[in-house]
Amino acid sequence: MISPPRPSLSARSLGVLIVLALAPLWLSGMFGRGLWTPDEPREADIAWRMSQQSDRTVPQLAGTPFLEKPPLSYWMSGAAISLFGDSAGGARAPNLLYAVITALAVGALALAMQTDAASALLAALVAASALTAFRVSIWLAPDACLLAGNALALLGAWRGYSAPAGPRKAAGYTLMHLGAAIGFMAKSAPGWLVPALALITLIVWERRWSELRRWELYAGLALQGLIIGPWVLAVARTEHGAEALRALFWNNVVGRFTQVAAPAALDYTTGHHNTAGKYLFELPLYLLPWTFAVAAALWRAWTRVREAGRPATAWRFAVASSLPFLALLSVAATARDIYAAPALLGLAVLTGLWASDAQRSPTRLDQLAVTCTRVLAGALGGVLVVALALLFASGAGAPFACLAAALAAAISTLTALMLAAQSQQRGDLQRSLAWTYTGYAAALCFTALAALPVIDRWQDLPGLARRIHADCARQTLALLDPDETTIAMLDHGFDARFTILTTNAQAPHGAVTGWFSAHGREARVLVLMPGHAPGPLTRWLERFHGQRGDGDGIAESLAASGTATLLRRYELPQGRRYALLGPPVP
Repeated sequence: MISPPRPSLSARSLGVLIVLALAPLWLSGMFGRGLWTPDEPREADIAWRMSQQSDRTVPQLAGTPFLEKPPLSYWMSGAAISLFGDSAGGARAPNLLYAVITALAVGALALAMQTDAASALLAALVAASALTAFRVSIWLAPDACLLAGNALALLGAWRGYSAPAGPRKAAGYTLMHLGAAIGFMAKSAPGWLVPALALITLIVWERRWSELRRWELYAGLALQGLIIGPWVLAVARTEHGAEALRALFWNNVVGRFTQVAAPAALDYTTGHHNTAGKYLFELPLYLLPWTFAVAAALWRAWTRVREAGRPATAWRFAVASSLPFLALLSVAATARDIYAAPALLGLAVLTGLWASDAQRSPTRLDQLAVTCTRVLAGALGGVLVVALALLFASGAGAPFACLAAALAAAISTLTALMLAAQSQQRGDLQRSLAWTYTGYAAALCFTALAALPVIDRWQDLPGLARRIHADCARQTLALLDPDETTIAMLDHGFDARFTILTTNAQAPHGAVTGWFSAHGREARVLVLMPGHAPGPLTRWLERFHGQRGDGDGIAESLAASGTATLLRRYELPQGRRYALLGPPVP
């Protein structure tokens, strides 16, 4: 049975509905928690530094130039910290703007492809709630700003490509250039790569070579020059401008794909190693809970892209916006799941096109995909309820909060999924998918109310930093081979002086001995110990499965050899462990 057509929403009403539907996820994920590893403590310190800097040309980590990314997201977070105060929520305030832009741009793109409003809404929901895209949108990192720039650029590329010659085509392509400039200023090359690959792939696919000769395609380059050019010139005029530009545009772009001659700190091929097919194998995880819906969309696209006319062009553009970028990432030397987030934008639009088609002429595969999406969302909701039960049983979380959140998550999710099943039985696949999203989002939000405060205690690096600074207020502190999180933790909000001891990992004893000899009895060395500290959850799990301790690593070796004395341990439950070392006892 196919449901009768419903009145279409206006573009403005659709935009309001998109924001209202996604607001609970955004608000809980962005403003309901502290700073979490990986990356967020580092990004927060850079943003805090940016709010203090007189020269904001180059971001700084603990006072040292940070040359991995352009500064747009740091400018935005630094300004938010100045306006709202130095807090996790203040630093993430721009993320809400990025998320709104991304969702509205994807919805507008699907709507511009002649889908109905319900399918455009689903495209926006997929783009914002798919696991990796959601993580990127709420995480304090430049990727959220990049995603917004990519979404705007793809919207502009489609409007420019599909419009007749003249002002409308020029306006579309100018929007593409604006989005590309935003993406570039957030995270360099991917800001250009995503829209460029999509547009070039489409032109080659349709053999529309005349598009490359249109003035409208290039007019917006002037806008990119006005946005990017002044910053590049400002970097070039800094004291080490040439080296900074090389690090930004050679090491951080080419160096991500292959090994280039560079200092160890700028050799990106040594971490986050890529493997053949990694992104394709992991793509189903990135798309949760929409994996089956996207699979059905890709299956229908196999036929639709071979048809003629504007509808087929829309399908080709959606494919071109995702798969070529994933293919390019697959040959890079480094790989992280968040790098694939821009590719999910095209897959979200593809899902919107599929939903529109499937509503009119559903196949057995479409029905199965809708059912499997509902089952998968229910299973993920069940996992969240089980997680709350573990926090309740172990005493890691507040008992009443965990119990109430688990009951609310279970009831709301089951109710929404029952309504989704009923909508599918009536032939309304779009409404069924919308109810599926509602159940999944409810499970996430109710779980967040009880779980996020618990995880905040596990990730309380500011509290750890205050304890370390209090113990070392009158001592000379060195950090032994610290990671960026340790550096950021001790710098953020303190502007404290410490020395970094970088050693050969096989022989750190000499560096520590030299430090103590040079600075006397008041010298201290802080060492990050391996693994995680025990907490209520791990102690509860030990009842069923014994846990092996991680040992104290190099701190244990230095103390055992008489090179240093272990003065104090710092531990967060389920979190990081540090050792404070002093000179050996005479």
